[in-house]
Amino acid sequence: MADILSKIVGKTEHHVKNSRDLAAELEDLIIGEDEMLNSHDVVSLFTNVPVDKALEVIKQRLHEDQSWRAVTHLKIENVVELLHFTLTTTYFRFRGQLYRQKFGAVMGSPVSPLVADIYMEHLEQTAIETAPRHQV
Repeated sequence: MADILSKIVGKTEHHVKNSRDLAAELEDLIIGEDEMLNSHDVVSLFTNVPVDKALEVIKQRLHEDQSWRAVTHLKIENVVELLHFTLTTTYFRFRGQLYRQKFGAVMGSPVSPLVADIYMEHLEQTAIETAPRHQV
C-alpha cells in the first residue's frame, strides 16, 4: 500500500519533503510589505486524519494520477478497500486492556504518513483555491 500511495503524494506546488527542504525553500525568500508568511502546525496529525474523507481524496487522486499502476495490477476499488481495512482495524494494548482505535491513522504504520500527507495536500489546495483574493 505504501508503494502505491508514494506514487501519488508530493506532487502539489507547495510540497516540501522535510524541514531541510523547507529551510532551503525559505532561505532566499523575500516577503513584501503587503505579503504575509503563514504556517500551520497540526496537533496529533495521524490520529486526527478523518479516514473516510482521506479515502475519498485518495480515490480521486488514484483516478487522476495513473503513476501508481507501475507498482500494482490492483483496481482502484481494491486499493481503497485494502486501505480502509488497514486504517480501521487498528488494535493496541494499554495496561493489559485491548482497545480498537476509532479515529485517525495509526502511529507506526507505513501508510499513515502517506495518508496524512495526501489529506493535508488536499486541505492546503482547497484552502488556497477558496481563499479570498484582496486587491490593493
